[in-house]
Amino acid sequence: MLRIGVVGDIHGNYPGLKKALAQMGTVDHLLFTGDGIREIKQLQEETGVFVRGVRGNCDFLADFPDEDLFTLEGNRILLTHGHHYNVKNGLTRIGLAAQEKEVRMVIFGHTHLPVITEWQGILLLNPGTLCRERCYNGIGYGMIEVSENGLRPALYRL
Repeated sequence: MLRIGVVGDIHGNYPGLKKALAQMGTVDHLLFTGDGIREIKQLQEETGVFVRGVRGNCDFLADFPDEDLFTLEGNRILLTHGHHYNVKNGLTRIGLAAQEKEVRMVIFGHTHLPVITEWQGILLLNPGTLCRERCYNGIGYGMIEVSENGLRPALYRL
């Protein structure tokens, strides 16, 4: 079984990022949904942790891609910030993109609202935000367990 940590919309809260990573325990991968490249780079420099991530709408001059399509244990996953899919106004566009790309799960950010839902058979996960000043439901992160039984996402609060 793989344990995947998911963070995003850090917006300057490096102590919160470190606390989330500590609370996660051992993870096989850390996924980043954008908006906090500076903090992610600092974390990588200090800990050596590998981060697979994407650029958010507040990540200027970042060397991360706008989206990343990859496979974990046979599950195709789309990682994106979400602003190109207008996720603040609904999940239909990102769901349609997921269908087109034939993915099992979309991991996104941008709304700062933590959510786990299913859209026409596709799992959608937003870990929320680590920035107190920009949160609506408290700060937190996501976790995904990947096993032969599929993907099991969960949300946690700091």
